[in-house]
Amino acid sequence: MSEIEKLKRALEFLTSHIPGANELAEVVNKGSLVLDTFHEDTPEDMLLEKSENVNDADKEQKMLDAFKAKNLNNLEVGRLYERYVGYLYEKEGWSVTYKGIVDGLNDLGRDLICIKNNEHKVVQAKCWSKHTEIRENHIYQLFGSFTHYRMQLRQVFKAAHRRTKAREMMKNLKITPVICSNNDLSETAKDVIKYLNIEHFQIKLSKEYPMIKCNINNDRKLYHLPFDPAYDSIIIGNVEGECYANTINEARNLGFKRVNS
Repeated sequence: MSEIEKLKRALEFLTSHIPGANELAEVVNKGSLVLDTFHEDTPEDMLLEKSENVNDADKEQKMLDAFKAKNLNNLEVGRLYERYVGYLYEKEGWSVTYKGIVDGLNDLGRDLICIKNNEHKVVQAKCWSKHTEIRENHIYQLFGSFTHYRMQLRQVFKAAHRRTKAREMMKNLKITPVICSNNDLSETAKDVIKYLNIEHFQIKLSKEYPMIKCNINNDRKLYHLPFDPAYDSIIIGNVEGECYANTINEARNLGFKRVNS
C-alpha cells in the first residue's frame, strides 16, 4: 500500500470517527465567517457577487443579509448559537464573555461566562441535530468546568486579598452551571442535572436577532458586523448607549460608523 493510500485511509477513519472532523476539514479548506481560528479576512468574497457595485451602507446590508441566509456547517452553527445565547443574556443585563469562540479549543468546556452583580453563570451551549440527545457526559464536562472556574476565582481572590477574605468573597458569590441546548436531554442527563443543581434551558436558534454590535470605545461609536474579526471580543452593555441593531441604517442613524472604515 502506498503512503498516499495510507493517508487517505487514515483521513477516512478520522472523519468518520471523530465528531466534527468533517466540518473542521471543510473550514480549514474554505475559511469561516464565524470561527475565530479560521476567520475569513475578505468576507466580501464569500457574501457578495463580484458584479455588485453599491454604496457602503447598501453593500454592508447585503453582506449582513447574505450572512444570515448562508448555509453554515455544524461547527459554524454551534458558534452562532453561542452568540445567540450570549445575546439573550446581554439583553437581560448580563456582562458576557464568549469563551468558546475567543479561546477555541482552550475554552475548557465553558462557552460563556455571564456576570451580573454577585451572580456568575458558567454556560455551555449545544446546538445539535434535533434527533441527537444531550447525554450525561456533556453534563459532567460542564460540571467539571464549573468547578475549575470556582477554583480559579478563589485563587485570584487569595492572591489579592489573602485566604480569609477570599473565603468570605466566595461565599457572597452565586456561581451556577448552565446548559443551553436546542434539543432535549437524555433521561440520564436529566437525572444528573437535577442531582448536580445545573440549570437547563431549551432554546431554539434564531438568525433573526439583531446581530450588529454598536460599541462605544473612548467616545468612538463603532458598529461591528458578525463577520468582523473582533466581533466576539466586543462587549455590549458596559457603556451607556451601547446596543444591538438590526440594520445598517439603524446603526448609522444612532451615530455609529463601521469599524475600520
